[in-house]
Amino acid sequence: MNTLLLLYQMLMLFAMMVTGFVAFRMKIFNSEGQHQISKIVVNVLNPCLMISAIAGDKPSDSGVLTLQNFIASSVFYIYFILASYIFYFVRSRIGNKDRHELKLEQLMMFLSNLGFFGIPVVKALFGDEYVIYLIFYMLLFNIVAYTLGIFLAMPKDGNSSGFSPKMIINTGTVISIIAIACYLADIPIPDTVGSFFTYMGNACIPLSMLLIGGSLAQLDLREVFTDKNIYIYVLLRNILVPGIGILILRMLPFDPTIVKICCLTTSMPIAALTGMLAEQYAHRGNYCNKMIAMSTVLSVVTVPLLSLLYL
Repeated sequence: MNTLLLLYQMLMLFAMMVTGFVAFRMKIFNSEGQHQISKIVVNVLNPCLMISAIAGDKPSDSGVLTLQNFIASSVFYIYFILASYIFYFVRSRIGNKDRHELKLEQLMMFLSNLGFFGIPVVKALFGDEYVIYLIFYMLLFNIVAYTLGIFLAMPKDGNSSGFSPKMIINTGTVISIIAIACYLADIPIPDTVGSFFTYMGNACIPLSMLLIGGSLAQLDLREVFTDKNIYIYVLLRNILVPGIGILILRMLPFDPTIVKICCLTTSMPIAALTGMLAEQYAHRGNYCNKMIAMSTVLSVVTVPLLSLLYL
């Protein structure tokens, strides 16, 4: 039953992406508008989505579960970042692929669509009260994305000023630190403020799917869906790497719900944020968007399929 609910949720998100594809083809928005919306999502709405996750009530047994969840989320990122470096090491020694493209593929390996996909899926499978368990995944996502993510997204050529520690001080990491402090200190967020962040954050989900659909509308579909290299990478990213991760994470001696949510996040497709970072810092968004689009399309099947390993 849970697998069917998961399939339904993935189909709904896919429908949003198709809506974005159609809207772009109908010229309701264009590439310039897409770029501006991307900046809003990255710098405003994504942080709001993260804050909204801590605005609700904590579970009654939140002490032990919070510790377990923190460990699980840490293991999650350690695994994926390690897998991304192994991928880069092996792939850089096979063929003569452009190194910056490999860095972007490495970036896409460890940034999963936790907020845009994870939140609605967790709501559907476990209920609203369990969304709080995603908080550390989302906080760590922002810290990793706005530090290591930017470092990998920027090209290392004469047109780039390179990575600067100042880049760490941005909306994403500042909001992450504030949210962690509020959560650990159990600082209550007024209902009105929480509602504001929830409404703003919820806009991330459809807007991100619309942006992915718009990006797909700008691509040569024949090139995307006939490129075997895209299939190979996405199947590696959507099935092999998360499948191994799920088998490892299943062994965590934690509360069953904590383990299931950790496994669910492991199966999520490539984050839409990777394409936005690639566009914002290197104007290479289309390269990532091909992978993101394919990963998102195939996730309609791969996410429910992987759920058979833990649900």
